[in-house]
Amino acid sequence: MTDEPALRKDLWSRTYQVGVVVRDIEKATAFYERLGIGPFVEGPSAHALERKIYGKDCPDVEVKGLITQMGDVEFELLQPVSGDGIQMEFLKTHGEGVVHLCAHTDDLDRDVEALTALGYEVISSAILEDGGKFAYFDTREVGGLILELFQTGADWQ
Repeated sequence: MTDEPALRKDLWSRTYQVGVVVRDIEKATAFYERLGIGPFVEGPSAHALERKIYGKDCPDVEVKGLITQMGDVEFELLQPVSGDGIQMEFLKTHGEGVVHLCAHTDDLDRDVEALTALGYEVISSAILEDGGKFAYFDTREVGGLILELFQTGADWQ
């Protein structure tokens, strides 16, 4: 028996999105649309009101985001525009590539508490214009992949 806090078993069962960092979102969109992936529409990334990176307010961080459906999977392209956000950090360190997987949650605060109790730091978070919110966790230790949880607001139901 362990005293370590347990996550709810279905936490990642609503994983729906793959996020890819790119240098040029217009070029990437054209590339993927030529392959039959798209059309792309603006995602929630541009609508962040209160963005924090490593726990600090970062109003200068701006990220362009476009999304499209690929069957049951949402494909998100992310281009860092300004500031030292997680996507800019990834681009500088690794170049373009898959940065995160994202799952829906109905209670982000509950899940942030559970994951931080296990030692997984929130490295990026934001509240969106429509009341939605997200948190990226530092799960890069194995495979370099970040896990994100997203609680929808009025515009992203």
